[in-house]
Amino acid sequence: MVTEQDIRRGLLALGLDGRSHVLVHSSYKAFGGVQGGPPAVVRTLVETVATVMMPAFSWRTAVWDASGLFEGNCYRPEPPPDEQPLPFSHDTPIDGQMGVIPQTFHRSYPVQRSGHPLQSFIAYGELADVLAGAGDDADLGAPIARLLDAGGELLLMGVTHTASTAVHHAEQLAGRRLFVRHALTQEGIKAVVCGGCSAAFDQLQPHVEHLERRTTAGATTLRAYRLRPYVEAARDLIAGDPGALLCGCERCRATYESQVPA
Repeated sequence: MVTEQDIRRGLLALGLDGRSHVLVHSSYKAFGGVQGGPPAVVRTLVETVATVMMPAFSWRTAVWDASGLFEGNCYRPEPPPDEQPLPFSHDTPIDGQMGVIPQTFHRSYPVQRSGHPLQSFIAYGELADVLAGAGDDADLGAPIARLLDAGGELLLMGVTHTASTAVHHAEQLAGRRLFVRHALTQEGIKAVVCGGCSAAFDQLQPHVEHLERRTTAGATTLRAYRLRPYVEAARDLIAGDPGALLCGCERCRATYESQVPA
């Protein structure tokens, strides 16, 4: 069983401490069992670093239509069966695919939540208001850009770059057009910029390996990066190759076709 002390020791070994503002992507299952369960993981993060930020995506707010930033946006034009959209709020449930750690974080602390109704972020700590308190983000990359300006860090806990939302911000900085979707908010339907497919993001590894600090906690690997050089490495890779970090799926083909003239 992994203990809070094991996790804290790992964070400190990565150079993450009470001065760090950290975007966390995580897999609880990757730990192989934690004494105290997911609350222990969240508590250790909150007590070790200055600010914790996590993705809190929810597709229950999606209004399924055919609109998009360019043709071939590859999202369904009809809603899933027996599912009606929920208006986005601070308390909108986080999708199960995001994992139990952000769900526990959301329930256990008075977090701030950014205003993107599909791909929001939650934050707690010293810079929570700055990172996620704006409340009106229509752009997935806005909280990440604010964390960049704050000298933030990226922490991958048992996950790889396929979970890294920072790569979507790098796509934007490189000039890659992301998808536009629509979601139900308290004020009505809102158009928002969303990330696309991340299945090929592990191709980034050779380009950021020199930036990586790595250790373990129980069965899981913890990897940390200074966020700015990480995003800049992904941006430069994409700017130099329109097909970089794209797989062969329908969404990635649509993304590629939006960049490269026929």
